[in-house]
Amino acid sequence: MRVLRILVVASVALLALQALGETVRVPSKRKGAGPLFQIRREKKWGYMDRNGGIIVQPRFDDEHDFFHGLAGVQIGGKWGFVDEKGRMVIPPKFDTVGDFLGDLAPVRVGRRWGYIDTTGRMIVEPHFQEAMEFHEGVARVYVWDKVVCSSGEYTKEDAPEEAFLMPDWNRVELPGCFPKGGRFGFIDKTGAFTIKPRFFAAQDFSDGLSAVRVEESPDSKYGYIDQTGALPIAPRFNQAKAFSEGLALVEISARQVGNLMVDIAWGFVDKTGRLAIPAKYHFAGSFSEGLARVQVTDSMGNYRMGYIDKDGKAVFPPRFDSADDFSDGLAAVSENGCAYIDHSGAPVIKGVCSAWPFRDGLAVVGQWGRQVYIDKTGRVVAAYESGEE
Repeated sequence: MRVLRILVVASVALLALQALGETVRVPSKRKGAGPLFQIRREKKWGYMDRNGGIIVQPRFDDEHDFFHGLAGVQIGGKWGFVDEKGRMVIPPKFDTVGDFLGDLAPVRVGRRWGYIDTTGRMIVEPHFQEAMEFHEGVARVYVWDKVVCSSGEYTKEDAPEEAFLMPDWNRVELPGCFPKGGRFGFIDKTGAFTIKPRFFAAQDFSDGLSAVRVEESPDSKYGYIDQTGALPIAPRFNQAKAFSEGLALVEISARQVGNLMVDIAWGFVDKTGRLAIPAKYHFAGSFSEGLARVQVTDSMGNYRMGYIDKDGKAVFPPRFDSADDFSDGLAAVSENGCAYIDHSGAPVIKGVCSAWPFRDGLAVVGQWGRQVYIDKTGRVVAAYESGEE
């Protein structure tokens, strides 16, 4: 059995690229995506099957995963959609696209976002400054009138196109551009607002709730709204993540002293807002496959990670230097070397660092420019990218 041995941890490499201002691409297939896997050959993108067989020859400048049988692809600076045989179903005429997580996908035309259906017909005419994919029947949109960029202040009519990128759920991540007074709201599939834009920050709906922050002020807190816009969980968290498997990760007591953040305490709330697992962790991840990774300080003052169940019980005591979420029954960890462990805590694939989550039986491992797909035995199935030198 061939097992790849790499030296750099994936998350560290990711942070390094971000620090250098490089465009960062997460090589893992999106959760819930279709059967094909992305590959890059000689700077062009295509798709392979789970066995490494090339299904769509690499010919695209960029691409997304498949949802509803369609994947966004970029050719000559414009985006369209292909089917799983590589046939162009929706011609490349959009400046940016999202995925068909529902039966509509967000698309950008110039300085406006709208939504198309799987035939390419424009269902919601472009008029939002940013628009996200549909989750639980609604989509999060972002509206603003003015934006401040490194090159000056602009309106929504003349701002540079980089000001109209899809934002991160927690805050708009724009290269040198910061909207003034921007607000998140939610629309239905007709484009009508179900919740009017009134939130400084908002997250996609998950388990019927969305984490929101109303104001930009330093003392503003996160709470959770339902799809009527009501706040069943009042704002009282410094940070709040999406609900996953019935629990949401929240941080309640961090404060800044000089350049340091102290008293960081992450815990988990249930859908009533009750703190179901005490906030006592320096860091934590959301629940996945019944387990959540958590970080504590050991007796020597070193940070260690372990896994807890939904009762807050330690399933794997904190012994890892680093740990990722479980996916496809495995999680990447570092403990005197790198490995993927299973739900018993046993190392299944050893010596594999720079590791991303498994999706549909395959994971990408390795350093940028030399990444490969492996299966759950550690066997190299195919190159994720090649011919990059």
